[in-house]
Amino acid sequence: MNGFVKGMLLGAAAGAAADLALHTTCVKKTSAGKAMQTVTNAVDNAAASVKHTMGR
Repeated sequence: MNGFVKGMLLGAAAGAAADLALHTTCVKKTSAGKAMQTVTNAVDNAAASVKHTMGR
């Protein structure tokens, strides 16, 4: 395995570990967090719609 692939795998593993550490189930959901989730969902849905419209 070359260095680039090893770095990518290590980065992905570190990112996943950090995500698990930061996003526990006991986190209190704030109105700001809910608003950000709503915006993120809207952007994701718009991107999926554009992708579907373009046939990709």
